[in-house]
Formats: sequence, structure tokens, C-alpha cells
Amino acid sequence: METNEKLIEFMMVLTENEENIISYLTDQAIRLSGDIRENIKWNALCYFKGDRAFVGIMPYKSYISVIFDRGVELDDPTNLLEGKGHTMRHIKIRCFDDLKKKNVGSYIKQSFKLKEE
Repeated sequence: METNEKLIEFMMVLTENEENIISYLTDQAIRLSGDIRENIKWNALCYFKGDRAFVGIMPYKSYISVIFDRGVELDDPTNLLEGKGHTMRHIKIRCFDDLKKKNVGSYIKQSFKLKEE
């Protein structure tokens, strides 16, 4: 993965808690394939499969939003996905424990597996 200035700027302002959460999410995304690209887009850290940002990570003041470009297509048995947009959905992560409680890795994997349009 190539590093760029936007990515460095993004990482410089994170708290330790945010860094830990984002590190976990990054690991979940990049372990899916050797062809994953990482970049800042829409003020979020995004992971790309081809031209498609299958997951985005956007820190807010009291949570981190894990964004799925085609979230409406994901299996969501416990109704964790939020949002009212046409296709995008997100999951709010407030602490590191939320990552496992909400099984966020499975949503990232599902999003990655969606066929390109």
C-alpha cells in the first residue's frame, strides 16, 4: 500500500483509542486481498477493491463510523446498520469492544465480496 500526505494527516490527529480501533479495522480490510488500496476520500480512510471503496472509516467526536458503500445489500441480522441513503449504511463504533460485539469484521468481509457493478 502506498502512503500519501492525506493519509499521514488523517492519522496525526487521532486519539490512542481511535488509532486502536482504526488499526483493527484496517487489518480486517487489508487481510481480505493483496490488491486492496488505501486512500483518503470524502474525509474518510477508505479501502478500495478496484475503483470501489468497499469500506470507509470516519472518526467523529464521540464515535467512529464504519461506512459501507453498498450497505443496503449486506446481511444485517441484528439491525446494526444505520442510514437512510439510497445505498450507503454505517455502523457506529464508540469503543474497541464494540468491534467484536458488533462483529464489524463480518460486515467488512461481506462488503468486499459484493460483485463489482
